[in-house]
Amino acid sequence: MLIPNLEAVNEQIISCTVLNEITLIGVSKKKPVEMIKEAFGAGLKDFGENYVEEFISKQSQYHPEGLNYHFIGRLPTKKVRKVVGKAQLIHSVDSFKLASKIDFVASEEKVSQEILIQLNQGSEASKSGVEVIEIESFFKSILRFSNIKIRGLMSIPPFDEDARDYFIELREIRDFLELKLDIELPFLSMGMSSDFKVAIEEGATHIRVGTSIFGSR
Repeated sequence: MLIPNLEAVNEQIISCTVLNEITLIGVSKKKPVEMIKEAFGAGLKDFGENYVEEFISKQSQYHPEGLNYHFIGRLPTKKVRKVVGKAQLIHSVDSFKLASKIDFVASEEKVSQEILIQLNQGSEASKSGVEVIEIESFFKSILRFSNIKIRGLMSIPPFDEDARDYFIELREIRDFLELKLDIELPFLSMGMSSDFKVAIEEGATHIRVGTSIFGSR
């Protein structure tokens, strides 16, 4: 059942763009390692986990060559060491304190950790993320860190509003930061099962798809 789901998602991506321009991340939280193995065998290379302990458990159990784990959930600073160097990309950096801790741990581990900055575009109390109005000053405060590599932005739009408007805004914020701060931010992590086609149309490079691949939780 899983492989047809994956094929269907890939077909939808192809209908929007060239497949190799998009990194499809299978959100495998609360799903067994056996499903990751099946999806990897069917060609899916990137998997996203939301919870640190589950991330570590799966990463230690199953990590064949060519498989990339992404950390996409809220990352407590006290658990940073468990993720740095093991995640291909941390999508959810939302504070100076967290960025500083990742940089410190990466320095100790002698790695360069790739990260995305999470925005809270809807200013929702239930979600993490840097406020849009603060994003320029936030970037200026963390650009001095030498052991993290900021690759772009991530966002989860409000569920009850038109996602396209938020995807457009995220792309425009990225473009503004690149121009204003003279930096490169090639990645936009946006779009999930319900809206990833719209996200691709508006410039997503990474889409986080769970239910459409693995089924409901």
